[in-house]
Amino acid sequence: MGDFKAIGKAFVEFYYNKFDTGPREGVAALYEPTNGMMNFNSPDSAKGAQEIAEKLRSLTFQAITHTVSTMDIQPTYDNCIFIVITGVLRADNDPPMQFTETFLLRFINNSWLVINNVFRLILHG
Repeated sequence: MGDFKAIGKAFVEFYYNKFDTGPREGVAALYEPTNGMMNFNSPDSAKGAQEIAEKLRSLTFQAITHTVSTMDIQPTYDNCIFIVITGVLRADNDPPMQFTETFLLRFINNSWLVINNVFRLILHG
């Protein structure tokens, strides 16, 4: 599989840079086009690159910055890469918010693509 930690770290840096500098729906190209899935702070899933792009376009904030605090990366038995992120994000003029995000990457047609992705804000109180 190569250096799974380097692959995972490079993916996360690329993903958040693309998400933060926009247009954010551009990250939809990083998902498996038909079966890639995303949950964005909701139990409802978007499936496939088109639905994921639509979900990302529907988000109401204009500016966002992700700061990664921790990143855990593991290979899976079936040659995927599992990534768990914690961090802080700033959206527009809102106060900083903690988040967690998971990615499952699979190597398909010479590219690492997202198969599953779950994003959650960590809300206190």
